[in-house]
Amino acid sequence: MPVVPHRHRWWIALVAAAFALTLALGLGRPSQAPPPLAERSDAHAAIDWGTVKAAPTAPAEPLLQMGAYITNISDIDLMDDQFSIELLLWTIWHGETDQNPSDQLRVLNGIYNGDIQRFERIRRDQTDGHSWSLYKVRSPVVKRWRLQRYPFDDQLLHVQIGLDDPLQPVNLDVVPTQPCSVTPSLLLPGWTLKDPTGYASSISLMNDLGRPPAAGVAVRRQPTVSFDLPIQRRSLLFVAPDFLGYLLAVGLCCMSLLITRSRDDLILAAVVSAGGNYVFIAGNLPVTAMTGFIGNLQLIIFLGILYVVGADELIDNQLSLISTRVAEGLRVLLLPSYVAMTLLGIWWIIP
Repeated sequence: MPVVPHRHRWWIALVAAAFALTLALGLGRPSQAPPPLAERSDAHAAIDWGTVKAAPTAPAEPLLQMGAYITNISDIDLMDDQFSIELLLWTIWHGETDQNPSDQLRVLNGIYNGDIQRFERIRRDQTDGHSWSLYKVRSPVVKRWRLQRYPFDDQLLHVQIGLDDPLQPVNLDVVPTQPCSVTPSLLLPGWTLKDPTGYASSISLMNDLGRPPAAGVAVRRQPTVSFDLPIQRRSLLFVAPDFLGYLLAVGLCCMSLLITRSRDDLILAAVVSAGGNYVFIAGNLPVTAMTGFIGNLQLIIFLGILYVVGADELIDNQLSLISTRVAEGLRVLLLPSYVAMTLLGIWWIIP
């Protein structure tokens, strides 16, 4: 066993005494429980972060429901982009009687002429705590016609009703049953009526109209109610009268290929007939209609006339000098090829 030097014994004894003293002080002190939460100082108190409170919302506006019964549609004007409508409009106001905004309703896409009474209140009753009002509405309505497929087009007659004041808050909606219907006696010559619909909608106002912008609102919206009536044009009623000049031009081209003499007069008559028909249609339809089916049909008719003139001239004055047999064979095929190309082109562009 190794012998500890004498000078180290004092250090060992001093460390042992310090350890014993520390142990005695720790065991002798009574343990203390942490103070309860209510007795702690403010520095050690729990932090109350609070609860998230929902932003206050404005109370909902009373409900104003609407329904429409269409009685007449007239003056379908394709050039001026408008039509006229007559309907019975009823409203149900779920609020205070003196605050009923029904008398402030207007056709927002209507044309307001001084000689046309737009809204005429017929009667007003109080039923089951609600205010029921009935109006007779007559107004021309703006309609942007889509005539690229004329006369195979379908149109949608759209009537939008809202308040005069675009900034007035109101809760608009349609009645729960049959929001829009059409009288069975309504007939539109040349059109087939489809089932109408009614629904709540809105108009976006891209301007604050000089008022301070509302908090949290990027785009103001005006509540509206829309009534839509789809109509379909009866195409067969318009093909014969509107395209009679084109049919005549095709017939004259066929006659010029069958008759060996006076071809120049027949070709000139075909050109005049096709051109006059285009001028007639352009006078009754807006320019947008000429970019669709009618414009393509005009192009087919004139290309067919050029084909007849060019092929006939080439066969008579060029190929006949080279080979009479080949010229006679091509002359026989000229009429069927012209008719086939014309009918194929028309079939191809029919929407």
